Amino acid sequence: MTLEFPDVRQAREEREVIGRFAGRDHLLPVLHAVHDRIGWISPDALGLIASTLGVPPAEVAELARSHPRFSLEERPGRQLRVCTGEACRDAGADTVCDVLTEHVGAAGKAVAGVMWLRGPCLGACDRAPAALAFQAGDPAVAELLAPATGASAVLSTRRPLAPGSGVDGLQA
Repeated sequence: MTLEFPDVRQAREEREVIGRFAGRDHLLPVLHAVHDRIGWISPDALGLIASTLGVPPAEVAELARSHPRFSLEERPGRQLRVCTGEACRDAGADTVCDVLTEHVGAAGKAVAGVMWLRGPCLGACDRAPAALAFQAGDPAVAELLAPATGASAVLSTRRPLAPGSGVDGLQA
């Protein structure tokens, strides 16, 4: 039996993902790949990305910080992002958020391995309000809920997301 602590496993997975990339042109794709595999981008991953791709650490950190869907703080691998852009707010995103707060907990707080967040536009304005359920892993799974309801959003935090059930090519 092999004992492996979570932070050691995470570091191994980060090295495995980052090792697939080379060169400055892959900065955004490697950030997506680490986020998709782990659910957030650790300071160690930022340093490894910088050294592997030959990009200044400040540049890597700035891009990761400025991207609305990346987190540099630890998050659970299971996340739900509710669009709070204008079209979604007008179509009822605040109601979806109120129902999530009542049944799942406050936005940005991990509860039972799940975190929901308010976020920027998901590009589904024609089917607003929208939410994106995400499960980090290999492969990561994303499922677009559009139009989202309070009930569908809560349910998405409680049921497993199955590979192939979501949105192809969508990076969370």
